[in-house]
Amino acid sequence: MVSVPRWWLARSRAERFDISLRWPLYGICCAEIPIAALAIFSERQHRVLGVVVFLLVVVAHTAANLYLLRESLGRYLHGKQVSSRALIGPIALAVAGVPAAALAFPRFAWIGDSDLRDGVILVLAGGLTFALTPMLRWMSLFGVMLAGSVLTAALAVRVEPGFAYLSTVAFIAFTCRISAWTLGLGWEIDRSRAVSAQLAIAEERLRFARDLHDTLGHNLSLVAVRSELAAALATRGDATAADQMLDVRQIAHDSLREMRAVVSGYRATDLATELAGAQSVLRSAGVNCRIIGDGSALTPASQTALGWVVREGTTNVIQHSDATVCKIELDLSPELTILRMENDGVRTASSSAASSSAVDSSTTATARSTGGGSSGTGIAGLRERLGSLGGTLTVGSTPGRFILVVQLPAST
Repeated sequence: MVSVPRWWLARSRAERFDISLRWPLYGICCAEIPIAALAIFSERQHRVLGVVVFLLVVVAHTAANLYLLRESLGRYLHGKQVSSRALIGPIALAVAGVPAAALAFPRFAWIGDSDLRDGVILVLAGGLTFALTPMLRWMSLFGVMLAGSVLTAALAVRVEPGFAYLSTVAFIAFTCRISAWTLGLGWEIDRSRAVSAQLAIAEERLRFARDLHDTLGHNLSLVAVRSELAAALATRGDATAADQMLDVRQIAHDSLREMRAVVSGYRATDLATELAGAQSVLRSAGVNCRIIGDGSALTPASQTALGWVVREGTTNVIQHSDATVCKIELDLSPELTILRMENDGVRTASSSAASSSAVDSSTTATARSTGGGSSGTGIAGLRERLGSLGGTLTVGSTPGRFILVVQLPAST
């Protein structure tokens, strides 16, 4: 099995996509150096000092182009400003590269038919155009390519080299522009996925807030009115004030019971409902979710426990992974019930542990604040809940994959 580097696993999905597109562009930008070396070895006659100067100019031009390409991509993707230094260096070195080639190669001719001169201009100007492509509008880009083709044709005193220059540079620039557009599309999809996940969580919070408001709003208003009435009656020495306060107490008890019913309904889990909800939420977050198996034959206690696992596992996939695919598999046998959740968005072991710790800490704090004790929904809370039923929960990871496995006795 091929091991995946830790630095790659530590990256988000969007960062991996960015690297897979950005670095090939940087590689194309560095092609000037091997092309210049090939030209030197292919030429039988050359001047040593001129060759050294030419190579230095090409290397410096390549480095300047890399910096300019990085800045151009930043402008295209994030609207960053490109400094004048990033433009002056590549342009000046591209111009200096032509006389440096003339100094290096005796066969170099300024005017007339010269494949060497045309090749040098194509490499230097093409590399510069490639680095400029993400930041230029299409008309400006076409104008730059047209100016280079006209210059090449004028020096060659023939039209054919100009057409060859234009077609070659146009292909290179089009490749760079399409790659930049694809890179921007990848980041936009990642942002949309994050927004979808936040909207799904916000929608659930609003639903709970609405249910709680509808349940307690009327009763609390009634408590306020009855309390004011009792206070007014008590001020006048009316004996019915005590009856009003008894009614207030009864309303308070009813409100508490109704609130507990709302919270219990919110916290109650049904395995089929949780599986359908998990699939819907994950898909809205850009994660392809596949469910295998049916748990309708399980006992209510087992369904409740496994429903908690599905809910917590889904939350962790959205908040603490870069998954694109999640599989939830339920295996029922006469002796054992096994629930397996697996996704492809695992990060490094340290970051995964930190995420689990953060979730557990947050859950414990929430449980304490609501009087829930140790019945929180973190990994530790799930282990306690499953342990009371004789079940176990294990988590682990392989390169690129995170796996959560629950085992419950079938008789539970």
